Amino acid sequence: MFQYYRTNKSRENDALQENGFEECIMRKRTKIVCTIGPACKDERVLRGMIENGMNVARLNFSHMEREEADRIIALLKNLRSKLHIPLAIMLDTKGPEVRLYGYREPVPLSQNDIITIKSYEKPDLHSKETGNKFHFYTNLPSAGSLCRIGSRVLLMDGFIEGEIIDKNETCVKVRIRNSGLLRTKAHFAIPGTEYPLPFLSEKDREDIIFAAEKGLEYIALSFVGSANNIFTVRNLIHDRFPGSAIQLIAKIENKAAIDHLDEIISHADGIMVARGDLGVELDMAEVPVMQKRIIEKSYLRGKPVITATQMLESMINNPIPTRAEASDVANACYDLTSAVMLSGETAVGSFPELVVKTMSRIIEKAEEGIDYNKIFRLRRESDFSEADLTSIVCRNAISITDECGAKVLVVITKTGYSARMVSRLRSKIPILAMTYQDTTYNQLELNWGVNPEMIEEESSIESIIQRIGEICLERGVAERGDRIVIIAGLPLGRHGTTNMVRVETVGKKPVRGIALNKKTVSGSVVYVKEDADINTKDLSGKIVFLSDFKKDYVPYLKLVAGIVMETYKYEHDLSLLGIAYNIPIFIDAKGVFEQIKEGSVVELRGDRNIISEL
Repeated sequence: MFQYYRTNKSRENDALQENGFEECIMRKRTKIVCTIGPACKDERVLRGMIENGMNVARLNFSHMEREEADRIIALLKNLRSKLHIPLAIMLDTKGPEVRLYGYREPVPLSQNDIITIKSYEKPDLHSKETGNKFHFYTNLPSAGSLCRIGSRVLLMDGFIEGEIIDKNETCVKVRIRNSGLLRTKAHFAIPGTEYPLPFLSEKDREDIIFAAEKGLEYIALSFVGSANNIFTVRNLIHDRFPGSAIQLIAKIENKAAIDHLDEIISHADGIMVARGDLGVELDMAEVPVMQKRIIEKSYLRGKPVITATQMLESMINNPIPTRAEASDVANACYDLTSAVMLSGETAVGSFPELVVKTMSRIIEKAEEGIDYNKIFRLRRESDFSEADLTSIVCRNAISITDECGAKVLVVITKTGYSARMVSRLRSKIPILAMTYQDTTYNQLELNWGVNPEMIEEESSIESIIQRIGEICLERGVAERGDRIVIIAGLPLGRHGTTNMVRVETVGKKPVRGIALNKKTVSGSVVYVKEDADINTKDLSGKIVFLSDFKKDYVPYLKLVAGIVMETYKYEHDLSLLGIAYNIPIFIDAKGVFEQIKEGSVVELRGDRNIISEL
């Protein structure tokens, strides 16, 4: 299984390696999003979560103020810089949530209790108290006008259920059907009701600008109902920060989003299956089916998709999850989700580091049982048949990698698009994404199976390829002699030009020489170091390495595939020979006898002036 390896060479990382940091990180393809809260807001705990598999840090602005977020963002950025790791930071907007207010402490409710919920739209809603444990406020305008007597009411995502027994335009009375502890700022829902709330509040707008200003990687948009909501946020960001590369995750959590699912997936940068609110809007039995549908539609479009809500909920208080929760995480992996999310488990739970470690173990075990090759073969023709050039190149690169037995697929990417197109194919082949863009480096940490790596910007593809081979050896993802497949776009650095697939051999530095023509040929190497070699060795179809050149050799060289010399003093004679016999000839290939053994298979690339061992 592919390991994720860090770029740092510092003492700090050396110490991490000694403690097994390298061994425990990123055996998994499915990523983990962790919500940051009171239980994990110090450096020691955050570092432990990273070491155990956290890929994305989520800041839930339903429960976090900008001042606290500013401190945590600085801490996370400092950690990822110090550890030399990719780590995406996501701000999750509050959105048009409907909640209960008017109480400071959790309230125990019993079956058949009668509670009153009154609409209250004044600015002091968050601080105003009712003074009565059975009387609450809500930010839902004209609550009574949106329902009828007998309507179901769900509190805390359905943990507590009730029925409306009386109402007027701004107030409802609810009989509680089951006992439970009502948490502060509990969700309040009337299933099947469209709430008269704007998509973006003033707070949401300020939070979105804050995220863009801080250079975060993602914004998760709550209660997206159509593509127009996404356009609104893009315009808001563009007006203030025209060059912002921040990406938008659309949370699917209401009926409107289901009705407009295809257009939302098309225009969002990623999707979150927010099962909590979705389970309130839909029949509970529909949620697993809808989860699978949303995941499939998203990843087939190359959009990362996060499965969220109550995945290891019992670990808020317990050190081990239930068997059903472990199965839930594993099934999300079988659905081919890009990432799974932890909410209260890390934000307020007793075991934030342990819960991340537990989720990583469940993911690793689940992925061992998935036949990714079979999935790719079944979908290759029917589901991945777009005419987009990048998609075609990526799809065929996967096939080449599989057929030639390459150890890793390397994607050189500026924006991350080609890496996402490879990721969506859900192949077993490890993906190493090389980029010199800091934002892309961190954003790709959300994408399934993608292992981002920072490299220096180069103008030459040959320089980058040489560095890729070194990185593969340094990270341990390939050994000397292993094949790797590289995807890139030429010319380098230009967006949307993914047009190259190359197979390279790791650890065998090409020998440079001067090609006397532009021909390319491959074959096995034969040394001619003595006069006797020219007529005793089989030269037919071989690449002949000459230590010297004599005119007596010419008849024997008629059937060779190519000629290589370390010296350049016979340039004129060899040029004529190359023309006469129509073969590639290299001169001035210094060190070629030392670097390439007799019998090795090499490729002479006249167009690139290199001799590569295959």
